[in-house]
Amino acid sequence: MESDEVRVPKVIENNDKVVISWIDPYITDLDKIQVTDMQTNQIILVNKGIQKAEFPLPNFDANAYRYELKVLKTTGEVSNGIITRLIMNWAQHIHPQIDYNSKEIPQSGMFFKNKPVDKVLVYDIRQDDNISKLTSAIMQGVLNQEFARTYLIWQDQDLSQLKDAECNYELVTPISISKNKGFATLFNQFKDEFKYLIIWDENQPWSWSLAQMISSQEKGIPVTEELKTFIEKELGGIGNLVVNDIRDNWNSKEEAYQWALDNYATRCHPKLSFSGGLRNDYKDAPWRMYDYVAASKGFVFWLDESNGDDKRIMDNIFKTMNYPVGSSVFGYGMNANGDDLNTITNLHNCGFVVSDYYANGSFWCSYSNKSFQQRTGVPGEVQPGKIYVAISLSDGDNVQFDANSLYRIFKEGKGRGKVPVGVTLAAGLQELNPKLLEFYYKNKTDNDELTAGPSGFQFIYGDQFAQSGKYDEWINMNNKWLSTAGFHTAHLWRTDNRTYFEQYMEGSGVDAVLDGSDLTHNQSGSKIINNVVRINQGTHCRKEGDVYRDLMSLSPSERRPLFRHVYLLTNYYGFDGDKVVIYERLMRELQRIEEDCPNTYEFMLPMDLAASIKKYVEEGGIY
Repeated sequence: MESDEVRVPKVIENNDKVVISWIDPYITDLDKIQVTDMQTNQIILVNKGIQKAEFPLPNFDANAYRYELKVLKTTGEVSNGIITRLIMNWAQHIHPQIDYNSKEIPQSGMFFKNKPVDKVLVYDIRQDDNISKLTSAIMQGVLNQEFARTYLIWQDQDLSQLKDAECNYELVTPISISKNKGFATLFNQFKDEFKYLIIWDENQPWSWSLAQMISSQEKGIPVTEELKTFIEKELGGIGNLVVNDIRDNWNSKEEAYQWALDNYATRCHPKLSFSGGLRNDYKDAPWRMYDYVAASKGFVFWLDESNGDDKRIMDNIFKTMNYPVGSSVFGYGMNANGDDLNTITNLHNCGFVVSDYYANGSFWCSYSNKSFQQRTGVPGEVQPGKIYVAISLSDGDNVQFDANSLYRIFKEGKGRGKVPVGVTLAAGLQELNPKLLEFYYKNKTDNDELTAGPSGFQFIYGDQFAQSGKYDEWINMNNKWLSTAGFHTAHLWRTDNRTYFEQYMEGSGVDAVLDGSDLTHNQSGSKIINNVVRINQGTHCRKEGDVYRDLMSLSPSERRPLFRHVYLLTNYYGFDGDKVVIYERLMRELQRIEEDCPNTYEFMLPMDLAASIKKYVEEGGIY
């Protein structure tokens, strides 16, 4: 329709510039568009058809920057003008942080620990063959069984994390050789500290599990036949190492694992086991957790719980090991849905610590356990006709996400702090990697909240763990770990049974549970239990546009406020190729929402949303 004003005005931030765009009006006497930066009063006149203007990003402490667009006609007449806003800070109420250092005694005793060194030796394996990286990781773990002497660079950020943690390190100069320089340097320097060369077979998947355990227990170096040949031809031979070829030692994987139980069960770590075989992508993307396997001497298996024969072997392993409550299974499941490892391990008192690409665990565990704290939720005033939203990043229960994707988002994410976002993390980091958890606390803004990923201290399926008969004991332990990690919000999955769900709510000790259950638990008794607010975890958003579609699917109510949580899938929504784009994407979506439905949505941290809901209900509101 004909109008004297510009159409569809939009403003975005792009590379530290403010970019305003629009569509020219349907009028014949249009001369120019006058665009005014209302912060500085700078004016730009734009000719017909250009439909874009740029300003420097203002350096003002403001939640929103305003820009006015007026139409100048050939007659000299000037239109009234339209104001569009660039919203730079979506938090409705900013609450200052507190000192993150806590006087509480941190939790301990559930993970392997060694002792720190004054200077760690660092070896660069980035350019090595992928199969040799597995061997380097096991060597690192054996060397780090007592002191955290060695560290591997798998990717660039492994070095930056040493710098972030202010660690004293020496980057060892690699030897001159055509390939596998990192492994070769490590081997030449430390081969005399090992006793055996363990030869395993890639075509016998269980042989890698056995090779890891034998190497851990007997100071061995696990190699393929090809890597053994490389050592003999390129590194001057195997020296005093005794060759132990395990390729034909057992007729079946059942026999192999029984041998390991007979020989090593009493010598393995009493609380740690590892689902750490060779997934089908190991040649292109080898797992990085193997150093922690070797350092801790945990029992290693690679079995599919959905396969009847494998399940029988797993039951035998866990019954023999007799792990206490709070014990952990590291790695990832062999089944297509790796999370379903919980369906058997939870029955044997073990929680899940997903960790396939978690590198240098045998180094980071050497630092002293540390407890943390953050402020509690602050209620805001909620009103009918408004929709109050919290947003969280996914996968923080997985320590490889904490050390990789989420770490990069926290370090590189442009715009972090302008949108209130909860970041899921593993409470076990206070013992497993206190330096990493401190990185998040040290660098968090007022608009960041650190929360527990599913299901708190460990990832479990509540319905499964309850069948162990030790669910109460796990919940009490979980409460303590969440408290000393400083978390007030926890995510919960696969606890569909209402009794077990309410048991979790009553004993969690947190203020909010973001429930990702397949059931809604919408009965009135399940919404606030023991002062803990249940919030539906909400839509899993993978790509730009998902947040907009989810939030715009809601219709505001004139009778009461509405509450919503959105879950961003970190590795999908957070990256464009290798570039961190999560906050830029999110702000574009929120800007679009504000343009299409102004003054309707307000954004809060999860703990503040929970506090607001609780206050609203206590004052008689319907939730």
